[in-house]
Amino acid sequence: MKRKINLTALRVMTLMLITVLPARVLSQEIVFVVHADPVISWIGSNESEYSGEGARPGFDIGLNVLQYFADNYAISTGISFFSAGGRQSVTEDHKMVFTNFEQVIPAGDEIRYNLKYMNIPAGVRLQTNQVGYFTYFTDMGFDIRMLLKSTVDLPTLQINDENGKNEVYGLNAGWHVGGGIEYELPIDASLIAGLSYAQDFFDVTKDLRDVYQHHDRSTLRMVRFRLGLKF
Repeated sequence: MKRKINLTALRVMTLMLITVLPARVLSQEIVFVVHADPVISWIGSNESEYSGEGARPGFDIGLNVLQYFADNYAISTGISFFSAGGRQSVTEDHKMVFTNFEQVIPAGDEIRYNLKYMNIPAGVRLQTNQVGYFTYFTDMGFDIRMLLKSTVDLPTLQINDENGKNEVYGLNAGWHVGGGIEYELPIDASLIAGLSYAQDFFDVTKDLRDVYQHHDRSTLRMVRFRLGLKF
């Protein structure tokens, strides 16, 4: 039932993102940004039985499209592919279900999630007038994420790169907010550097009732360091 509600919310969010775009943006300037962003990600839970064990490094590479509807305002969207993950432990013995076997993880043992997503953002970008060679901006909006691959590592049990599709949801959504600076180049392009934070709305890990996994909401959280080229 919970996942049906989540999927309904995703459909409503997608429809809203499409329908709220002002019609007049269609005739305005379109700008592209290619980016390759280092990522630091972790998984946080709303239940005390699940503890975070630290962050994981990752990378986000993709293309953003900015469609301006006023001088300093644009609709931002695009597509990117990123790797992320997190480290968790549980305060009691915890059974996980993999493709060919089930495994009991002792209380306190670390569980590492390695996740690869396709991400589609939709938001609004606000920027200042250019001051010298510099322009400052902020970007905020929503994201729809589709899982491409998930693996799980259990270091204590010497289990690595085990297929995690039974333990991780294939679809999620979240929000992001960030800002940065542009530096105008002599050519018709700008270098971009920035920092952003993103977080899921919904649970990234499944709570399998058949093996009595404790119910919680574990969400993926990320800090991204934007490195890009606008043209």
